Amino acid sequence: MRLTRRRLLTATAGAASIGTVAGCTGAASSSQSTEPDAPVARASFFVFGDVVDAVAGDVASAELLVPVGQHGHGWEPGPSVREAIDDADLFVHGMEGFQPWADRILSDLAADGSAVTTVDVSAGLDLLAAGGGDHHDGAEEDHQEDADYHDGAEEGHQEDADHHDQTGEDHQEDADHHDQTGEDHQEDADHHDEDHRHAGSTDPHFWMDPIRVGEAAENVRRGLAAVDPANADAYATNADAFRRDLDALDDRIRSVVAGGSTDVVLVAGHDSFGYLGDRYGVQVVSLTSTSPDDRPTPRDIERAREIVVEHGLRYVCADPLESQRAAEQLVAETDAEAVLPLTAMPGLTEEWASKGWGYVDIVENVNLPTLERVLDG
Repeated sequence: MRLTRRRLLTATAGAASIGTVAGCTGAASSSQSTEPDAPVARASFFVFGDVVDAVAGDVASAELLVPVGQHGHGWEPGPSVREAIDDADLFVHGMEGFQPWADRILSDLAADGSAVTTVDVSAGLDLLAAGGGDHHDGAEEDHQEDADYHDGAEEGHQEDADHHDQTGEDHQEDADHHDQTGEDHQEDADHHDEDHRHAGSTDPHFWMDPIRVGEAAENVRRGLAAVDPANADAYATNADAFRRDLDALDDRIRSVVAGGSTDVVLVAGHDSFGYLGDRYGVQVVSLTSTSPDDRPTPRDIERAREIVVEHGLRYVCADPLESQRAAEQLVAETDAEAVLPLTAMPGLTEEWASKGWGYVDIVENVNLPTLERVLDG
C-alpha cells in the first residue's frame, strides 16, 4: 500500500476534502505531490485513478473525479468537473462509449484546442467483444420478444385509432391515448435496440485481468512522461513497481483457481467478469449483458436457478456497489447458502475508502476470499 493514497483517501472519506476535485465535488483523491508546480492528472474512473496514482507516486498529483460511493458507469458530473479537467495537465479516461460524459468532455477539449493531454488507458490492449463472458444466451432473445411484442401492440393501437377516427369526436381522446401508448412501446423497443448495440460492442472491463491493468499502466506512464519529461525515469520506475505488484496478484489468483474443485461462478449482476474468465479459465455466468443498466428478466432468474442446481453452487455473487435483490432472491429460492461480494470495482465504497484500499487491495481483500469459497478451494 502506498502511503500517499492511504493518507489522502482516508482524509477524504472522513470530513476533510483534499485537492481541487475533492474540494468541489466530494470525490476521492489519490496521491498529491509536495511540489507546487507538479503536474496534475485527473481520472474518470476509480481503477484508472488508482493506476495513475501508482505511476505518479510522489512526483505528480493524481485525482479521482468520481465521488466515493458512486457507480462510475452511470455517474454524471457537474460543471465543476469540466473546469477541473480544463485545469489538469492530463485527463485519463476509458474507451469511447464507456462513460458518455467523458466522451462529451473529450469532444469539447478537441473543439476548444485545449492543451490538456488525454490518455485512453485501454489503448492498444487486447480487448474482448461484449458478451465474451458467459451471460445468459437467451437474454437477447428475451429483449427481441419484448420488442416484437411492442411492435405488434403498436400496430394494434393504430388499427384501433383508425376505427375511432371513423366514429367521431367522442373516440378521438381514446385514439390519442392509443397513439401515446404506441409511442411508449416504441421507446421501449428503442431501448432494447440500444441494448443490442451495446451487446455487440467492446467489453470495457479489462481491469478484471491484472495483466491487462499492467499494460494500461504503460499508457499512463507515457502520458505522464509526455506532460512531465523531466521526471520520465521516475514514472518508469513507479510503473515497473506497480507491474510487479500486479504480477504477484496474478499469481495469487491463479493459485486460488487451481485449488478449486469447480470452475463456475454465478454473478447476479451484469456481465463484467469476462476478462477474469478469459485470463484464468473460470466460467463466470452473469444474469445480464455488459451494460450495468440492464435488469434481469424472470427468464434470467429462472436460468440462474438452473445453473445453481446443475453445478450444485453454494454461493451467489453480487457487487457491493450494485443491487443485491436478484442475488438474495436466488439464495431464497435455491439451495445456495449465501450472497458473497465479488466486485468489478465500478467505484469505491465508504468502507474501502476509509481503509485506503486501491485496486490490488480490493482484489486481495474482497474478490480473492470470495473466489476461494465459491470455487471451493
